[in-house]
Amino acid sequence: MILSMTGYGTGSAQKDNTVVSVEIKTVNHRFLDFHARVSREYQFLEGEVQQLIRSALDRGRVDVNVTIQNAVTDAFEINSNLLTGYMKAADKLKEDFHFQDSLDLKTILSLPGIVQVKEAAQTEPSGTLSELVAASVREALGGVLRMRRQEGEALRADMQKNLAGVEENAGRIRELSVNLASEYLDKLRERLNQLLSQAEMDPQRLAQEAALIADKSDISEEIARLTSHIEQYRFLMDAQEKAGKKLDFLLQELQREANTILSKSGDLEISRCAIAIKTDIEKLREQVQNVE
Repeated sequence: MILSMTGYGTGSAQKDNTVVSVEIKTVNHRFLDFHARVSREYQFLEGEVQQLIRSALDRGRVDVNVTIQNAVTDAFEINSNLLTGYMKAADKLKEDFHFQDSLDLKTILSLPGIVQVKEAAQTEPSGTLSELVAASVREALGGVLRMRRQEGEALRADMQKNLAGVEENAGRIRELSVNLASEYLDKLRERLNQLLSQAEMDPQRLAQEAALIADKSDISEEIARLTSHIEQYRFLMDAQEKAGKKLDFLLQELQREANTILSKSGDLEISRCAIAIKTDIEKLREQVQNVE
């Protein structure tokens, strides 16, 4: 199954005065890389969010933003002791360094820890809050998965085109290689006959060496493995399992066979086809980087 690692989804849930909103963005990554933004007073929910994400996604960088709004008017309190400390520090700076500006309300409200959620507002609805967060995350994940499937279908179509190019050139190499070994052996024998006419050499020994060289130039095994890898690649694109890592491995094997064919064959047309295969493999590799 081809699923893209690019996805986006949102979800929200509400009960009484509490509203939970979740935004999830995913992009490609070799492993599952989880990042969550939850306000400090609700960080106890992060573990549950991560567990839900891991149950649905296997790979990709996942950025989750959880926003919790509580409409209760007395849910917040001012940390007076901390504010006093800030004011004293500001006065000290003014006295020592002759600063002219003073702390205004906007600046005070932006200082860390000044405005806090009351302990009762945090702990009382924790069970309900957990349910709201879970519902919001599941809804957002639904959007992410839908987008990943849509992107995956587009990726699959592009990969099929490039895989068809690999298959076409592999078939051409197979056709060209049918008489390649015998042609190479004939040329080698002709050259050896020329050498034999000029110097005394053991004909049997020369024939053995010629056979070994011709055998080393045989690419039939590489062609067979290339064909097998192409078939496996196409199977994985249509299978139900998540195929990203396996497809990446198959591309490494395809690349290895193409390189071996290039190194063993001296035929110009076969070399051209092998280079074309390597080009299509690189295109496939770029596409597979975004497959889960």
